[in-house]
Amino acid sequence: MDKDDYTAPPARAGGVPDGTRPQHGAPLVRPWLDLRRQLVPLIGETGFVALFGRSLRLLAPAHAWLSSDSARKTGALLLDALERDLATVDAAVAGVVNDELMTIFTRQLSALIGPGLTARLLANTVADPRTQTRPGSVLQQNQQEHKE
Repeated sequence: MDKDDYTAPPARAGGVPDGTRPQHGAPLVRPWLDLRRQLVPLIGETGFVALFGRSLRLLAPAHAWLSSDSARKTGALLLDALERDLATVDAAVAGVVNDELMTIFTRQLSALIGPGLTARLLANTVADPRTQTRPGSVLQQNQQEHKE
């Protein structure tokens, strides 16, 4: 093999080669996966996609690196894109922006299904050890707000 035979690993979203992509996006997306699992039976896949997509579009102008492609028609595609987007920025920035997105989403969800049901859904997400986020995260704060 000479130097001209080398092929770089395929690039992932954000221009980062496979195997070197930061992994801080995945833990941030876990609560979204759980919320999706809980919400789809209530509002349907298209309802979740519409609510999440709108939340993303409201936040995207302040964060140009967030992709809000309306062609993504499933929650799985939207959340995969969110994970990739979060992995392209510093972990602290990703956490803050993810919290902002969750705040927008939960406000809209509360307007749609009411504060009581929203609080129960958030409580289930916060109580699930697989979806634990950092202490003081917006999930925990939103749960407290909706209890009051």
